[in-house]
Amino acid sequence: MNIDFHAHLLPAADHGSDGLQTSRRQLQLAREAGIDRVIATPHFYPRHEELDPFLARRAEAAAVLRRETAASFVMLGAEVQLCRGLHRLERLEELCVEGTRVLLLELPSDFSLRAYEYTLDALLYERKLTVVLAHIDRYDTQRIDFLLESGFLGQLNASSFCHFRTRRRSLDWAQSERVVALGSDIHGVQTGYQEFLKAKKYLGADYAALMQRTKALLFG
Repeated sequence: MNIDFHAHLLPAADHGSDGLQTSRRQLQLAREAGIDRVIATPHFYPRHEELDPFLARRAEAAAVLRRETAASFVMLGAEVQLCRGLHRLERLEELCVEGTRVLLLELPSDFSLRAYEYTLDALLYERKLTVVLAHIDRYDTQRIDFLLESGFLGQLNASSFCHFRTRRRSLDWAQSERVVALGSDIHGVQTGYQEFLKAKKYLGADYAALMQRTKALLFG
């Protein structure tokens, strides 16, 4: 099973797709790349938006998109930006990938371990969520390694395998059991799924193992 764990393709749900025409093209590109399942992860910024309007916008966009494809092809989730006190958000579980307790978490630009330590700890041990850190290839290696060792999981963007400065590090991370997903992080249609296919090529035999970890994470 080929799973795109991180994609912005819900029509007008965020800046990933400006409408249904773009989303249709994104779905077409995913199918052409052999993708079997896409996790739709619109951005949710808890410091700037209330939960209910976000969930309503996501549900409306998903209903439109699911009329274009088999219901099981697109699963709903969210890319939730970490903020202090996030663990206290009521109904936080509704932002997890549907049918799971798996939360895709984006680190903020001002991230430091000291500032966010309590919230991160509470997400794991109070809310008991399985937290996957989005596009770990963007961040400082030592910080990410510490978080992976501390109980968090990681998701790599396909683009990280397409650039010399990040490829080696991403290939190393992809061999870790703590790194569980690959994402297109698709916005618009400019690059489509070309990077996803290149990542699959660079990963070689490790690609199947990574997809198996994603499948196990989502479906047991």
